[in-house]
Amino acid sequence: MKNLAFLPPAAFSSAKTFLKSSRALFLPLLFFGHFASAQTLFVDTMQYAPADIVMDFFNGTCVDVTSVEYFGEPKQLTFFEGSQSGLGVNAGILFTTGDAQVAVGPNDKDGASNGYGIGTPDSLLQSITAGATFDRSMLHLSIVPHTDSIGFQYVFASEEYCEYVNTQFNDAFGFWIKGPGASNPDGSPRNIALVPGTLTPVAINNVNHLTNSAYYINNIATANNCGQTPAPPTIAMDAVQFDGLLTVLTAKAIVVPNETYEVWIGITDVGDGVWDSGIFLSVESLCGDSLLSPVAGFNANVNGTTVGFANTTRYATAWNWDFGDGGTSTERYPSHNYANLNQQYTVRLIATNWCCSDTSYLIVGVSAIQEEEAPKLNIYPTQFSDELVIDPADDSLSGEIVLSDISGQTLLSRSFSGKTVLRTEALPKGVYFLNINVLGKKAVIQKLVK
Repeated sequence: MKNLAFLPPAAFSSAKTFLKSSRALFLPLLFFGHFASAQTLFVDTMQYAPADIVMDFFNGTCVDVTSVEYFGEPKQLTFFEGSQSGLGVNAGILFTTGDAQVAVGPNDKDGASNGYGIGTPDSLLQSITAGATFDRSMLHLSIVPHTDSIGFQYVFASEEYCEYVNTQFNDAFGFWIKGPGASNPDGSPRNIALVPGTLTPVAINNVNHLTNSAYYINNIATANNCGQTPAPPTIAMDAVQFDGLLTVLTAKAIVVPNETYEVWIGITDVGDGVWDSGIFLSVESLCGDSLLSPVAGFNANVNGTTVGFANTTRYATAWNWDFGDGGTSTERYPSHNYANLNQQYTVRLIATNWCCSDTSYLIVGVSAIQEEEAPKLNIYPTQFSDELVIDPADDSLSGEIVLSDISGQTLLSRSFSGKTVLRTEALPKGVYFLNINVLGKKAVIQKLVK
């Protein structure tokens, strides 16, 4: 395959497309015995706002993030969890030169691609490669560090390995920084994604099975035309589609504390818009925590006796639902049919990932939400201690108060009229639900914490 390097660009691209389609005919047979293992790389299908995921992971660590811009298609950037994938990083942000789902293994294709073929000229990316650039995925951040150095831990991976090493299809990426003491001598952004101990940018042609091979991992178990010894089956082959990947590297920069810096993190296809590449950026970059707690949350949509649950949870890979009537589910977006919605049910969602979990609760019940207008009530404090106050805007309002715990057990039930103070010093710390049924009006349900 190396003789393709001497073809003109148009012929090279055609030959590459042919190889992509023809090799797919027999590779599944070569990998047949490898498919039995479960995939262990989770790439989220939920589309995250780039600013949200960056702020969640990195703001308030050893840096403050003051602005976030993203250049690329929405599906080119998302959350990944790879603690059992062989990547060497537990979780973080995945940037790809196509739909990020292309990264998910097993490695059953030689030339997986789900790109857009969009020409995306970029001066920074083109400063490290000579070819035309396609399908750029790039973050631009403004940060204020509070330490004298910062670092980004990452893994670069690509389908261009190994057939297109030392060709014009030199998919590339970089981490650039600009600011006091960190820029190039001329003041331009400096690329810090370098081969360790050198000034050589990390790219397909600079780190591979032939050059700087100590940082390269062959992810193909079958014979190939690159002169490599077939790799023994690994966890990564089950988990990751890319044919080659690098060891975990760190892009480092010396900075001045409390000064403002601009950072660009970007990846691009080079030479054409097929055969994708990706950057797995660790959540531990910029002093991020090694543990990442999910953020559980959901909403309920009632249709008759069927309730659909819109799961808004972030950074989870498993979801365990308890619908409050004995029913359960592990689906991400379940719906549940209740035999009777003339009573209330406490729905619980436990969201988990490789290290942590978070729990969210919601009360559902048709009878509690079908009356006319909700009464105006002040309930305070929502994080209470020795007492809890129910203060209606209309002193003539009266009805019933029911306080229950998260399991739905009633702890207190009493009537009220006008402003009412509940003594709560005997209650243990925890999450509670206050249900106030006002005569002739809509019920009010309030989640409280002690």
